[in-house]
Amino acid sequence: MQVLEELANELMQDEFDGDTCLNSNQSILSWMRANIGVINGLLDQCYELDGPDMDEEAQAIYKQAYLYHYYSKKARNALRGIMDTSGSSEGEIASISDGESRVSFTNKNESAKVIRAFANDAKNTVDELVHKYNMYQSEPRQVSGLDA
Repeated sequence: MQVLEELANELMQDEFDGDTCLNSNQSILSWMRANIGVINGLLDQCYELDGPDMDEEAQAIYKQAYLYHYYSKKARNALRGIMDTSGSSEGEIASISDGESRVSFTNKNESAKVIRAFANDAKNTVDELVHKYNMYQSEPRQVSGLDA
């Protein structure tokens, strides 16, 4: 599906500013190909890799679903870093200063919370877009009254 390559390129440019240190087109495209069922399940559609292209609304939802996956994975990795170093004193000191010298450590717990908030924002956006998509794509089940 050509549209997946375009979506991967758009995500790479728009969300990651083309920074290959953060992500790669191939990584995004691989996830989209492997998880085509995610969009099918959310929208009750039957998109296939060799089938017809997605409409613009479905593309927007799929991009948000990828961002949810990306941020959830980053949050898990940040939390894994916290758990791996829980027995040591690494990261416990936030900042030390003496005169003009200053040493700072990042607080992994706070970083994980911020990344998790990004994931929750992406998930809320996915849920909202799916609701709107399904609401506007649905047909009436019954017509009654003078319209019949």
